[in-house]
Amino acid sequence: MFPHLTPFITAFALGLACAGPALAQAPPRAEAAALERQLLEAARVAPDSFAAHHALAEFYLQAGRVPDAIPHLERARDLDPSHLTNGYDLAVAYLETGRVDAARDQARRMLAVKETGALDNLLGDIDEAVGDHVAAAGDYQRAARLEPTEDHLFDWGDNLLHLRAHADAIAVFTAAIRRFPDSARLHVGLGIAQYAQGEHAAAVVSFCQAADLAPADPRPYEFLGEMYGVSPDQSAEITKRLARFVELQPASAPGHYYYAMNLWKGASGAADVDLARVEALLRKAASLDAAFVKPRLQLGILLSEQARWREAIVELKAAAALEPDLAQAHFRLATAYRRDGQPALADEELATFKRLQDRKPE
Repeated sequence: MFPHLTPFITAFALGLACAGPALAQAPPRAEAAALERQLLEAARVAPDSFAAHHALAEFYLQAGRVPDAIPHLERARDLDPSHLTNGYDLAVAYLETGRVDAARDQARRMLAVKETGALDNLLGDIDEAVGDHVAAAGDYQRAARLEPTEDHLFDWGDNLLHLRAHADAIAVFTAAIRRFPDSARLHVGLGIAQYAQGEHAAAVVSFCQAADLAPADPRPYEFLGEMYGVSPDQSAEITKRLARFVELQPASAPGHYYYAMNLWKGASGAADVDLARVEALLRKAASLDAAFVKPRLQLGILLSEQARWREAIVELKAAAALEPDLAQAHFRLATAYRRDGQPALADEELATFKRLQDRKPE
């Protein structure tokens, strides 16, 4: 395993799960207020009308006012307990407002009316919300087999990654890609499963395919960007895609950082590295995001390797200021200060480094 990839493997769910279908565009504020008044009046005049309460609830859901929707979803449920859309929306609303037990009860109530892939998948989301990945596995599997949509297959594979069932995840993502070959996130999921299984070259191919399918989407590049040195034979393919991303997203600090690191660390030999280009990209990344510590640290290391000690000190101090517990920054600073003829400051930084090292768990 490559340590610099660990956060990306263990935190897959963070950033890869796509949002659901976008809600219809909200009407202008004045028009929305008028519509809300009409719907409220309809529910007041006909308190036993399922249609009136359901319509008002859907209005609130589209406006993102989930707590306001719940009483009307509940009233509509009381009037028609078997209505699948209303019952599903109520379970989702409970989940989104942190009422997990109520969400589970409502989802199971609707499953007793009719089992659907959407309800099984929702029950998986509910079990995931309380950290029960094993129970969620069964939910997601039933959903994907009943309705093999891209969302359901992705959630099943994602859950298997949480369970570290990497071989099973590879099988699920591979089958899903046969159905949905243009899904970038399915290729990313496959890449993560392959990497975790030790199939590094295959993982690079999957991430590259995801980047080709969604050239402006940052997610595939977050993985490709950390894979320098993982598969040296494919470094040119990785670098080519990172160069494209920087061109498409010139304001992306991570894009410039990843491109720099792959030019520098992914090259086949030291003679092949354009260090001036690497330095420029790292400086650009740091300027685009002043709170981004990685380009500061790597720029300090690069300058140190060129014996540009004064310049290195500036960048390493900035990295240490951004992340005081970054032991490597203090160690590098100690070396830079000593080489620059400042032994007292070097000793201070070395002491800080040793203190941070001593704090590390066994």
